[in-house]
Amino acid sequence: MDSKIGSNHRSAEPERPPQAASSNGSLCEPAAPSLPIQRHYSRRRAIFSLVFWIALTIFFIPFVLQFTGRIQSTLSGMKGAPSEIVRENVVKNFSTALAFPTAIVWDAKGLPPDQADAAWKNALDALRADENVDDVTDGNAMIENWPRSDWHAAFVASKASTYGEAEKVVPRLRKIIARLSFPGNVHPWVTGGPALFLDLNLASTKSLRSGELIALPVAFIILLLVFRSVVAAFLPVLVATLGVTCTLGILSMLASAMSVTFFVPNLVTMIGLGVGIDYCLIYLARYRRERANHLTTQEALQLTRKTAGKTVLASAVLVMSGFLTLLFIPLEFFTSIAVGGMLVVACVALATLTLLPAMIFLVGSYLEWGSSLFAPLQRLELAPQCCEKWGQLVVRRPWSCVIIGLAILVVLALPATQLRIASIEAKNIPAKSDSRLGYESLTENLGAGWMMPAIILVQHPNGDWMIGDGMAREKELVDQLNQLPNTEKVLSVTDNSGSRRAQQSRMGLLTSSSDASQSVILMLSKSDPQSMVARAWLDNITAVLTASEKAHPDGTHYELGGLPSVTLTADRVIMRALPEVVFATLCSTFVLLLLFMRSILVSLKAIALNLICVLAAYGFQVICFQEGWGAYLCHFYATDGLNTIVLVICFCALFGLSMDYEVFILAAVRESWLDNHNMDLAVQEGLLRVGGIISSAAAIMIAVFLSFAFGDVVEIEQLGVGLSFAVLLDATIIRLLLVPSIMVLMNKWAFWCPGQAFPVAERHPRGHHYQGEKLTPPKEIKRVSGL
Repeated sequence: MDSKIGSNHRSAEPERPPQAASSNGSLCEPAAPSLPIQRHYSRRRAIFSLVFWIALTIFFIPFVLQFTGRIQSTLSGMKGAPSEIVRENVVKNFSTALAFPTAIVWDAKGLPPDQADAAWKNALDALRADENVDDVTDGNAMIENWPRSDWHAAFVASKASTYGEAEKVVPRLRKIIARLSFPGNVHPWVTGGPALFLDLNLASTKSLRSGELIALPVAFIILLLVFRSVVAAFLPVLVATLGVTCTLGILSMLASAMSVTFFVPNLVTMIGLGVGIDYCLIYLARYRRERANHLTTQEALQLTRKTAGKTVLASAVLVMSGFLTLLFIPLEFFTSIAVGGMLVVACVALATLTLLPAMIFLVGSYLEWGSSLFAPLQRLELAPQCCEKWGQLVVRRPWSCVIIGLAILVVLALPATQLRIASIEAKNIPAKSDSRLGYESLTENLGAGWMMPAIILVQHPNGDWMIGDGMAREKELVDQLNQLPNTEKVLSVTDNSGSRRAQQSRMGLLTSSSDASQSVILMLSKSDPQSMVARAWLDNITAVLTASEKAHPDGTHYELGGLPSVTLTADRVIMRALPEVVFATLCSTFVLLLLFMRSILVSLKAIALNLICVLAAYGFQVICFQEGWGAYLCHFYATDGLNTIVLVICFCALFGLSMDYEVFILAAVRESWLDNHNMDLAVQEGLLRVGGIISSAAAIMIAVFLSFAFGDVVEIEQLGVGLSFAVLLDATIIRLLLVPSIMVLMNKWAFWCPGQAFPVAERHPRGHHYQGEKLTPPKEIKRVSGL
């Protein structure tokens, strides 16, 4: 059979190759019994897998290039909420300038007044002529006490019905302005809610590209140090990249059927590259270890598929289950996050299990090309020495390791008790973006509230409310709203101040064009509309409106909307659904771990440690962003709190990602325990076998996540920092300290499951039991070989 195997592929090799360098610091026996080959891995099969993935990637590349233009607003998908009811009615019966506030801002300071005025009038006429614009209102004609004669602002009513459509109008407005000539070549800015979210999407895409340029080379360098082979280091990067590309292409195709937020491409790329390279690292390391044990390519691929392949599959299912629980949040854009997370994990896992072995088979002996350059590193044998000493320490001092590890995690988790929820603010948009500059100019001259007013939709009992006592009631309500802290100005139809022209402009803007029983009240805040102070102000407005409805039960009904109310509603919907997400994640993780590990105690232990790890990651995010330490040390953006979307994604993603290393180390410990039924020996052998691999995999994942954390989008920074810090804790404190020490304390009960006998060693069909690396008892440990 062996000779037949050698003739089935061109990259022939010796039947029992000389011992190769092991990449994971493992111990290797001089030889291993032959394994029966149940299925040949033919060259035709390998070429088919390679061609299939290359063709699939080429097919999806055009869709990937179009993905940025298909991203929709994060504010989509809140049907039935009061803020959504206000939006629908304002779009239908009032002006889209209220529903999707968009402004053109121009600071003409220092320019000739006559030339500036002529250029401004020409710009407004050009904007009004666009087919996507209903009207453009010069702010000077509507607002009393205009701040400066050389400063201009106009409000645009677009022909949009959703936030996504309003964002698509912004680039058209900018193109029109870019074609016009202005004195001094100082062009106006397009700002407002849709413009801010559009620039957030564009900045997210830019961060994605810069992150990829950093992540891939860094990952390759780490893999080069791990495998000490150029070809072996290149394969995981290639496989993960192809898997991510296919995922982005599929999501781009799905973007027309669901709302895709700007988080999705960054999340998919971060998770895909990190998890995909890790999976390939585990798979390839196991294959090289089997080859080092003098197995042929066919035998090594078969055994790797049965061991590392099952581990990768189990890990992928666990990570996907974490993203699946995001579907419990009743917001449409969370569907895209859940689908993107599950899809990228499925794609990179599938590529690892199909494409990677095909390329391993095709490259044959060239897999070790370039290893001679790293011969000095191979002789150092640092990884196995460290893992061996660490395993002995854990076995000798399990209680000390548990106490120290838990103490570190608890201390890191304490700042999470001070966590606050914050929304996406204009100050978090890149400083040089068009929308940020225009927003700051408008805030300086008119006030922040003009750009994102709170909108009160007033539903009167009938259309004759202006004739009866409706006007008096509204005047009474306006007086109460004016007295609220943080209220800068209230615009209503009952306001008869200012010139007749200003009154007419307000009347046309605040009364319905098709339903006489509807009107709106605009409230302008003193602080940033998305700030914590403004959110408390919105709650005060709601309390005033509720009290007014109770005082007049047969009278007027009020709904509070506007962009600040939309983001506040979305955050509260997320926080209300968070307990369901947490419960579903805990249950799914426990059930899957129970199926994979067949142990109740191990499953419970994993869930408890993961919870503490997530809380510690939240605590680090609070210190880094909310407390501002990250801004001082690493130039991160300081924020008032953490974004709710980031919090939920971190929880679900970390619960899945942390199970990677849980499965890896427990699989190694279980395999060793089945051989000798000695838990102390199994823990040491498990750490020696996968300790170096876990550290390398964690280093790659941290490098990938951190490469996205130094962009211009604060939410992506929070996500990258939170994920990378959690992976660091998980791969060190959890997997290399707490998990092995707790396994030592559990002893054989670590693999206990009610109603089942303790597991026994599996035997191969020939009667040989392949044990791989073996260790002598703790006092007599001696390295046979390793790196």
